[in-house]
Amino acid sequence: MTQRVFFRGAALAASLVVALPLVACSTSGAGQSGQDAGGKTIKVLVSSGHQQFKPVWDKLPEFTAQTGIKVQLDQVATTDIEGAFQRDVTVGACTYDNVELLDGALAGAAPKMADLSTYLTKSGSSAQALFDAQVGWTKGAMEFDGKVAYYPFYSGSKGIAYREDLFTDAKNKTDFKAEFGYDIPTPPTTPAQIVDLAKFFTGRGTQYGIVFSGQGDSGETTLADVIFRHGVNGYQSDDDNAMWGPSNPANQAKVVESATWLTDLIKNGYAPKSVTAMATGEATSFYTDGNAAMIYDHIYLPWAQFSAQDVVSKIGESGSFAPPSFVEGAGGITFYWGRGIPECSKNKDASWTFMQWVMSEENQKLALTEGQGVYVPTDKNLLAWSVEQGKVPQGVADAVSTNQPYKVTTATGRMRQKVNLPLVDRLYQGNLTPEQYAKDSGEAIQKEAVDSGLVK
Repeated sequence: MTQRVFFRGAALAASLVVALPLVACSTSGAGQSGQDAGGKTIKVLVSSGHQQFKPVWDKLPEFTAQTGIKVQLDQVATTDIEGAFQRDVTVGACTYDNVELLDGALAGAAPKMADLSTYLTKSGSSAQALFDAQVGWTKGAMEFDGKVAYYPFYSGSKGIAYREDLFTDAKNKTDFKAEFGYDIPTPPTTPAQIVDLAKFFTGRGTQYGIVFSGQGDSGETTLADVIFRHGVNGYQSDDDNAMWGPSNPANQAKVVESATWLTDLIKNGYAPKSVTAMATGEATSFYTDGNAAMIYDHIYLPWAQFSAQDVVSKIGESGSFAPPSFVEGAGGITFYWGRGIPECSKNKDASWTFMQWVMSEENQKLALTEGQGVYVPTDKNLLAWSVEQGKVPQGVADAVSTNQPYKVTTATGRMRQKVNLPLVDRLYQGNLTPEQYAKDSGEAIQKEAVDSGLVK
């Protein structure tokens, strides 16, 4: 997984001329405004890490032949994409006509984006129709001050994969029920059942019951997922204060519970102490080498690897489920990207035509089947199709569908990367107790909110 600022990589992409989910009455991948937008050259900013898009970019000459619109593609590293856009619209000449941005950059760029609802209406659709077709949190993530600033296209979430051979073994099923009084749950419905499973499978056909990322960005988001699932949804409250800082002391206990639940898996020997040196890649290798019964991670990224013949011959088939929440209605942390059209663009109609083309169902299916890597589509129909095709694990699709929107400001990325991540590392390493982590991180995130000018 590429790093994000919120660091991360992924994407989607595309093929050609089809009926569009954006435009109810359009039958062309170019969209209805293509006739008026022809003869233009647009500059499009995308992440170079989104190799899922390569099949689409290979078809850009066909898009140009159909619409008359030429596309100048600027592929920039994920970590540089926000800066490239902000420089272009503030001190540059506003050369970008269409951009994709990661979640941590959306709030800061939103004032500089055109309202897509105007173009949706012109195309015979609406903002309501757009968000009705997407998973629920997208409206809260893509709208800013009543404006549809972005079109959602990529998401991701933590999920849990498990070894089906261990979970379905007759003796394991008998012994588990004898010890815990209920059948092996597939899927588990409570966090306590996850602990029971991790305890039971430790040393039983594998070394450990569970493995997860415990280092760097991947490790920070593991803890964040557990915190979110305790009902502490985000890093900042509606008034921009730290969600578990001095202004929100009631959430401190939930963060302590979250940190305790996760670190107890290590302390009790159900997860390896070496998780402190594991990002997603290392945790994946640990699981596919047969060393753990479950993996709690960004399992959509290595999902194809879990089905590879050499892996299946070693550990059997893998199933998946969404991590159960501690509080009813709570969800985990979602990662996402959105596409937007800069307000200062001189080629908005042409940019919208490109947007319709790249977001078409056929193009996204091409990206999911022919592109390198995987992403989790936010369109509900495409998401279900991705699961049916074996491209996205059911557990991640369920998590993405039930997660909740959370507040993202211009300071959220710094709160995660600069402030919280080092403290999470110290927690996993045993240098902070859960109580110390909750207090120190809450205070440090609050200080960042103050230093950023969001609160006084």
